[in-house]
Order: sequence, then structure tokens, then C-alpha cells
Amino acid sequence: MKIIRYLLVFFVFLLSPFSDAYSAKLVVGEPPPTFTLIDENGKKVNFDDLLDKPAVIYFTHNACHYCTQIIAMLKRADKKFGREDLRIMGVNVMAKDQRLVHAYKEELGFIFPMFAGNRSDVLKAYKIYYVPKLIFIDRDKKVSKVVGHYIHQPELEANIKEIMGQ
Repeated sequence: MKIIRYLLVFFVFLLSPFSDAYSAKLVVGEPPPTFTLIDENGKKVNFDDLLDKPAVIYFTHNACHYCTQIIAMLKRADKKFGREDLRIMGVNVMAKDQRLVHAYKEELGFIFPMFAGNRSDVLKAYKIYYVPKLIFIDRDKKVSKVVGHYIHQPELEANIKEIMGQ
């Protein structure tokens, strides 16, 4: 009986708003959670420094078939909208350091900055329970839209146009 009581207290604590009081959460209309993550070169980069223009944050991992298709769409969007006005970046949720990030980028030709995102604080803040997941950030550094499923090119481009104010 004591074990059940301890488990109940533990789960109530996990589900309570107080358990998350110290960490940012992903909320549409609010700034996205920012972290310092490791890029493919082992360099620590603060996400907030990269939100100097509309952005797409793409959560992926090495074993996701749909994610590879989205990479091709992101490359087409990059050519269409240009890097001067749009930032695309990836977060590999399997990677703990630059080795897996670098291997993923090489294998799939991911041309954008990518970061190692296998950290519980990042996964929890961005509500990553599966991939692919795309977060669209507008010019005001606020979350405009969250797409937690496969996306088609027209929907991707419509969301990009929205965050760019087109």
C-alpha cells in the first residue's frame, strides 16, 4: 500500500504545474523555449541568437522515414524563400553530441544548422513525443504554428509565408 501511495504522490507531482515551473514551454503566440545546444561541429550555440529572422525549427531523428522527405521540402523552401529572410534549423532528438548530428547531415544532405537535442529538458519543453515536428517562429520571435505530423510542400510554404508576413 505504501508503494502505491508513493507512486500516486510522485505522479501527482509530475503532473502538477509546480513540476514545470522552472522550465519554458512551447506555446503558440509566445516566444519559444531557448537552449544552448551543440551543433555538428561540437560548438555550443544559443537558440535565441538564431532567432534573428523568421525561423523553422525541425525536430527529427535518424530512423524517421518521413523526416527524410521533409528535408527535401525544406531544401526547396530554402531556395524559394532564401536564407537572408528565413532561418531553417534542425534538432536531432537522438543525438547527444555532434557525432550523430554530423553523420545525419552527411547521410541525408541536411544543409542547415543542426543540433544535438537528446536532452530531457529540450524534449519536454518542445513537447517532442514523436517526429517529425516543425515549429514556425515569426518575426517577433513568437511561435506561430506547431506542425506535429507529416507536412506537404504547399502547407509548409503557406506556413513559411505566414511567418515571413507575405
